[in-house]
Amino acid sequence: MTVRHAVTAERAGYGLLAGLYTAQFLGTGFFATALASILRDRGVPLDRLGLLQAALMVSALRMLWAPLVDRFGSASRGHYRSWLLVLQPAMAVTLLWLAVLDPVADLDLIIFAGLVTAALSATQDIAVDALAVRLLRPDQQGLANGVQVAAGYAGSLVSGGLSLLVYDWLGWVAAVLVLTAMTAVPGFQLLRFREPRAKPTGASLRARYVALLDLLRDRRLAMWMLVVQPCCWAGIFAAYSLVGPMLVDAGWSLSEIGWVTSIAGDAVAMLGAVIAGAVVARLGSRVCLVLFGLSQVVALLSLFPLAFGSGPIVATSAAILLFKVAYAASATVIGTVSMRLCRPSMAGADYSAMAAVGSVVAFAAGAVALTAAGAFGYPAALAAAAALALAGVLAVRWMP
Repeated sequence: MTVRHAVTAERAGYGLLAGLYTAQFLGTGFFATALASILRDRGVPLDRLGLLQAALMVSALRMLWAPLVDRFGSASRGHYRSWLLVLQPAMAVTLLWLAVLDPVADLDLIIFAGLVTAALSATQDIAVDALAVRLLRPDQQGLANGVQVAAGYAGSLVSGGLSLLVYDWLGWVAAVLVLTAMTAVPGFQLLRFREPRAKPTGASLRARYVALLDLLRDRRLAMWMLVVQPCCWAGIFAAYSLVGPMLVDAGWSLSEIGWVTSIAGDAVAMLGAVIAGAVVARLGSRVCLVLFGLSQVVALLSLFPLAFGSGPIVATSAAILLFKVAYAASATVIGTVSMRLCRPSMAGADYSAMAAVGSVVAFAAGAVALTAAGAFGYPAALAAAAALALAGVLAVRWMP
């Protein structure tokens, strides 16, 4: 790659980040949403779906290997770019493997593929988040997190919406091939991108792990990591895991689920994320977390008719759209706060650590919610999710 053919960091900007964030959400989005609906439609019990959600929790442990990503990388190819050049094709190959498996007969292998995909996606997330911290000024980070969340929903639109439509029309193999092709696309952006050189810190790997523990020694940061973030995430993720199975049990077709939850829902959520990225700069993180957290509670309460088996298309669609927007807006603000708290030399590890605890709680909440729904019914599980969302609003008082 020559200099004149390379794309500089300034020119790549948000477009590169949007492409990378979209790709990393495609696989995990498929396993978390579309596959759950496909498996439920084919009679897989809720406790097995909970096991699939539990496998995806590996992505929440990325802080354990984030210092490795910060410490090791190619100076000639770009520190974080060198990781991404490996991770992008690895994610595509893992998804392509699904084409030779049957989603029900080979469910154990499918769950294993979900675990591998989650690990690869999490590692890419470390590199992309660190790259964003390196490329962007602090005043750009609110919009950048809006782009990140919007890109995640673009990935969800493809993985949860388009893939369900393709599966409904053309079958499993066609859906997997579309997903694989879309995952590979950002690799072409990486080939033309030149990562700016950063001044070496000289910190050893051991020193980086020790420095990571310093986050917990800061009382304000510890409150953010261990209290505020988990509370903000738990309710919305618990409910998120229930939506697909509730719609299936209410008699919705997979195509209807794909259109409403992913194509329409994610399109609205993408807009909400970008708007939230601009609004947080004006109103502040604390006000926005309360505002968007209350929106989550309202959205969850509006899903109760669906929990009781009543799924009229108009009312249910409106509830799902509100749910999607509230989640996207909250995720944008949470990401902005975390990015602002990162140390530049530890960006990948810091951001991963601040997200990891909340993510563990989030994925656990999804797995527990599905298991609870199987044991006690959807209404009880959804009521617990709404209570958790309200706890997230109350926890904002302790944010840094």
